[in-house]
Amino acid sequence: MNTNPDEEMKMVPLEEISFPLSFFREEVRNGFYIPTMIKRYWAGQLQILSEIAKLCKKHDIQWFGDYGTMLGAVRHGGYIPWDDDFDICMMRDDYERFFEIAKKEFPKEYIILSLRDIEEGYDNILGRIVNCSAIDCTKEHMDEFSGCPYTVGVDIFPMDGMFADEAKEKERYDRAKRAILVHNAVEAKDELGDLARNIESLVLDVEKENHIHLKRGKKLKRDLELLIEKIYMECPVSDGDRVALMPFYMMYGNHIFPKKFFEKTFEMKFENTTIQIPCCYDQILSSNYGNYMEIRKGGGMHEYPCYISQERALKKKLEHNPYRYTFDANHMLVSVKRYMTKMLAPAPVKEKETIVFLPCRAMWWETMEGLWHRYKADGHDVHVYPINFYDCDYYGNVGEMHDERMLFPDYVGVENCEELDFAQIRPDKIVIQVPYDAENTALTVHEFFYSSNLINFTDELVYVPCFDIDDPIDRDDKACRGIEILAEQPAVVYADKVLLKSEKQRELYLEKLISLSGEETRAFWEQKIEVSEFVGSDWKKRGAQSAGAGVHGDAEENAGAGSAEASGSSAHGAGSASPAEIEHEREWRKFLGDYADRKAVIYYFTISTVIYHGEKAIDKFERVLETFAGASGKIVAIFIPQDYLTANLDKAEPAVRERYLAFIEKVKNTPGIIFDEAGRSLDFIDKWGAYYGDTGVAAMECASRKIPVMLENVEV
Repeated sequence: MNTNPDEEMKMVPLEEISFPLSFFREEVRNGFYIPTMIKRYWAGQLQILSEIAKLCKKHDIQWFGDYGTMLGAVRHGGYIPWDDDFDICMMRDDYERFFEIAKKEFPKEYIILSLRDIEEGYDNILGRIVNCSAIDCTKEHMDEFSGCPYTVGVDIFPMDGMFADEAKEKERYDRAKRAILVHNAVEAKDELGDLARNIESLVLDVEKENHIHLKRGKKLKRDLELLIEKIYMECPVSDGDRVALMPFYMMYGNHIFPKKFFEKTFEMKFENTTIQIPCCYDQILSSNYGNYMEIRKGGGMHEYPCYISQERALKKKLEHNPYRYTFDANHMLVSVKRYMTKMLAPAPVKEKETIVFLPCRAMWWETMEGLWHRYKADGHDVHVYPINFYDCDYYGNVGEMHDERMLFPDYVGVENCEELDFAQIRPDKIVIQVPYDAENTALTVHEFFYSSNLINFTDELVYVPCFDIDDPIDRDDKACRGIEILAEQPAVVYADKVLLKSEKQRELYLEKLISLSGEETRAFWEQKIEVSEFVGSDWKKRGAQSAGAGVHGDAEENAGAGSAEASGSSAHGAGSASPAEIEHEREWRKFLGDYADRKAVIYYFTISTVIYHGEKAIDKFERVLETFAGASGKIVAIFIPQDYLTANLDKAEPAVRERYLAFIEKVKNTPGIIFDEAGRSLDFIDKWGAYYGDTGVAAMECASRKIPVMLENVEV
C-alpha cells in the first residue's frame, strides 16, 4: 500500500492529469524503496498516456492497460513498485488507426515510433510514444514533465487475430517462425562465422513461401522486420474468436486469449487517476502470470531503472548527479578526521547519556522506535524532538512546511525541537533518520538539521534509515539498486554510526561505498556501519529472536514490557492507546452497530467475476450469502462490492444484472450481514478477522498484515 497516507491524493481525470507535491516523495511500497526520480519518471509516463487517451477518446479508439500495467492496477492500485514500464494495448485495427492519426494530431513535442514510420533506428514490432530523443534539462522540458530530464515513453502493443482454422494458423505460425529465424541470423551474421554463408539460401526460402522480394545488404534486416509484421497481421481481428500478442505467441506459444476478454473495459484506479482495464482482467492476468497475487520482485527485460544509462551519461558529463547526492571524498574526509580524533582522544564513558532523537515523519518513527526503547531501558536520558520537513523541487526551491508532531503516539512524549539549545546541552548522541541534507528534489529539512551540521553538536551522530525495506532475494534483485542509492547519501557519509537492520543490507552498503572510495577505506566503513536488531519496523520480532540466542535479552525484555512508555499502542500493549487509535476503534464499532462485538469477515466480489462468469457468479454469491447467514450468531459478514462493479453493472448481460440487483436486496435484508457499498470498511482493514472473495488490492493488504485470506472459486 501507499506510504504517503497523510495526504490522500485527490483523484483526477486522466485527460487532466496533475500531481500533488507529495506524490514525488520517496517511499516504500511492499518493502521496496522508490526514489524520487522514479516517481518523476512515472509522472512523465502518465502525462504521455493522458495525451494518448485524449486522442483515442476523440476518435473512438479503444485502448487498455496490459501486462505489468494491468497487474499494477489490479494488485497495487498503481505501478508495481519495482516496475518502470507502462504498457497499453490496442486491437490491430485501432492500433493502425491510432498511429495514422497520431502522426497528424499528436502534440509536436512528442516522438511517434512505429516500425513502418521510422526508416532507421527503430526495429521494434510494438509502437512507442516518447517525450524526447535525448536528455533534456531545460526548464521548459523539466516543468512540462514533472522534473524528469530523461526520455520517457509508453509502449503500445498491437493485438492480432488468429485463424479459426487450426491448419491455417499453424501454417502462418511456422512461416513467421522461419522469417524470425532468418532475421535473427542476419542480425547475428558477424558472430556466425562460416555459417553465415547459409543465410542467403534461407532468405530465398522465405521469399518463395511469402511471395515477396527482399532487398539485400543493409536493407535486408528491415525488410524482414516488415515482413514479420505483415505475417502477424494476416488474420483480421474481426475474422476470428481469438487474439494474440504475436511476439510473445511466437516466442513462448502463449499470450493467446478469447477476443471477448477485451470487448468490455472499465476505468480502474491507477495512482491518482484511472486507466482503462478489460472487465475480464482476472482471466487475462491468470493466463499471463498464474497466481498473479503472489509477489515476485525479479523479472523484467531491461536494466533497472530503465533510465539508468541516461543517468550515468548525465553524471559523467556534469561530473555529478544534479538530482540526488553524488559521493564526495572531501565529505568523507570530514568523517574520517572525526573518527581519528575520537580514536586518539576517546570521550569518557558515561553511565547515563543524554540522547536526542530527531525523527521527521510520524510514519517513519517505527524504524527508530526500537532503538528509543533500548536506550530508555538502559537508563539514559532520552528525548524525542520531531523536526519539520518542507516540500521542495528540482531547482532547490523550498515550499510548504509540514509539522507532524501531533501524529506521533502519545507514549513517545515528543518535545518541541525549536526550544532545544543544542549548543548548550550538547547531547552525547543525536539519532537522525533523514538522509538527504539538501540533496533531494521533493523533501528537505531546515539546514540546521543537515547531518553535515549536526556533527558539530554531538559526540556521536547516529543515522537510522527512515525507509524500512526488505532484503533483496539475490544480487539480481532490483532492490539492490535501491540500496545503492540509499547508501550514497550525505547522512551515511557524515554520521559516526549507521545502523541497519540486516547483514545483507550492510554488505550492499559496504560494497557501494568501497566502490566509490577505494578498497583502502574498507576498515573505516566497516566500523561505521553496523547491524542492530533495534532498527526497522520489525525490531521486536528480530529482537526476540536475538534474545532467544542470548543477545541483548535484558534490553529486549525491558523494551517490550518494562515501562509505560513501551506500551502505548496496539504494538506495545493495549493499555495506553493514542487518541487517534481510540477514535479509530470508536468509528469501527459505530460502523458495526449491533454487531460490534463480533469477529468481522469480509466478502469481496468484483466486476471481473460478474462479467466473465455471468449467472454462475450470482449462483456463487447466493451460496456464500447462505453460508454466512447460517453463521450469523458468531460473526458479522461484511459484503463489499468492488467500487467498479456498481458503476459498470450496465456492461453485464441483462439477466445477470437483474439477478445481481435482486441478490443485493437479499444481502441488505439478511441479519448478521452488512452491505458496504461505499467501501467504508476498507478504512478499517486492521480490524478485519478474515478475508474471502476475489483478488485485489484489499486482499494484498490483508496478506501483508497476516490476516487470513481465502480466494474465491466460482466453480466450487
